Amino acid sequence: MFSSLSLALSSFLLLPFSQAALPFGNLGPDGTVIYLNGFHFLSGNTSVELSANHYCTILSNDFLQCTVYNTATTPKHLVGIEYIISPALFETLDFQERQLWHSHSYEVTSGFLIEPGMPSTIDHTIMEILVGTYGKTAHTWRYDAKDLPVPIGVPELVMGYTSDSQITPEFVTTRDKLFGTNTSAIRESRKDICAPEVIEGADSWKYGYVLNYGIINETKSTNFSRSG
Repeated sequence: MFSSLSLALSSFLLLPFSQAALPFGNLGPDGTVIYLNGFHFLSGNTSVELSANHYCTILSNDFLQCTVYNTATTPKHLVGIEYIISPALFETLDFQERQLWHSHSYEVTSGFLIEPGMPSTIDHTIMEILVGTYGKTAHTWRYDAKDLPVPIGVPELVMGYTSDSQITPEFVTTRDKLFGTNTSAIRESRKDICAPEVIEGADSWKYGYVLNYGIINETKSTNFSRSG
């Protein structure tokens, strides 16, 4: 699946990061091939809207891994990671695991997920691939600690939007001003992208589940036993 991304980018070998990436931290690991900006919200706290830069590498035909930066923090902290998988791989997950993943279908068709600076023809090809994928995102630098010098606390699970009514329009407008983009125009250009039905188990918050990470304290032996 993701091998098609390499083909789409073959004529555009290095993404034009200079337009928006430099103010938001490092470019991510060596071999970054996809630069995305999208919106997240905190699991269980929909009042927190996040604009996140993703720097992604292709690990296999079914798997991308991305470093995530929050565009609203100064200095621009590495706030987390997102794993992106194909629908075929998502279908292999049990339902307990699926609860931690969100769909990208609406993010793509709505224009919420963008590639700043990417030529529209290549963007369209990449979004045709990403529309059916699923993401699992953990923010290790908590939002309530965004202005602190260290990332204190337990990592946060974040989710993706599935409807216009879930996000403040002004938040989208602010993102457009930052990157010089037009979400409405991007949405119009993607009208021909067919959004597949979301596989059962993703976007668990729609079922009334609020999931978060936590610390479990257990009393156990801390002796290191070595054989031989």
